[in-house]
Amino acid sequence: MKKLFFILSILGHSISFSQDSQTDYSLVNEQSTCMEYLLPLFTIHGVPKNQNEDDTLSILINHGYCVGYSTKYNQPRWVAYQVSKAKQDVDYSRFPFFVDDTRLNPENRIGSETFGGGYDLGHLAPNAAINRQYSKLSQMETFLMSNISPQTADLNRGVWQKLEAKIYTDYISEKEHLWVIIGPVFSENPEYITRKNKTKVAIPEAFYCILIRPRVYPYDSPGNSDYLTFLFPQQIDRKQPIDVQFLTNINEIECKTKLNFFPNLTKTMEKKIEEKIATELWEISE
Repeated sequence: MKKLFFILSILGHSISFSQDSQTDYSLVNEQSTCMEYLLPLFTIHGVPKNQNEDDTLSILINHGYCVGYSTKYNQPRWVAYQVSKAKQDVDYSRFPFFVDDTRLNPENRIGSETFGGGYDLGHLAPNAAINRQYSKLSQMETFLMSNISPQTADLNRGVWQKLEAKIYTDYISEKEHLWVIIGPVFSENPEYITRKNKTKVAIPEAFYCILIRPRVYPYDSPGNSDYLTFLFPQQIDRKQPIDVQFLTNINEIECKTKLNFFPNLTKTMEKKIEEKIATELWEISE
């Protein structure tokens, strides 16, 4: 019988999940426990909860983002980060190579070579945004393989790259903050890429991106935020612009991923937020 895991204490106090929320098959990685205090900074309305009992997630906490890493698919199931308008960005040169994440058990490390077969090493926490918002170390951590999924070149270098840039340039004004949750979606029987070390990495069929942008103070109050949810298929024209056809609701993503993204919300508020589909893209902030 699987052991039931809960995300435990931050400074001696448990993260407050709603009383009727479902089981969480996640465990903060032992080497990340000293950084648990960062979880409520990178996430909003609670740390995403994993409801897939067949796939325990190892939560990895970095200096600019956090990851719910799948021990079944050997890649993130979710990645969360936060960006704000910066009066002065930093801009370090791109780190030159990818690195295996030694915090993971050996059977879940996938090596640092390319995927091949038309698939890029797709960043989930984006190098550019983390670079500009945080530090050199934070930027380097985006090149850990625990932050990588197989993405088709057309998706990774096309609409996905456009959305990454829009998040930290167009979607935040001087007084605005933005929370981002991103990750892959898998079919029931995904194909796998076999790595040099014999581990297997599942190929996602799509990728989601959930944006949370508070409008007014208090910023962590769910009724004070706007939500924008995208779902992009792997097979897509590289020239495809960001378009309303890719908008969906949070409920659909939760059903496809078996994740509960906002466990701290009341049932009433959760229903109100997660069933709504935006009908238009956000206007560009000035």
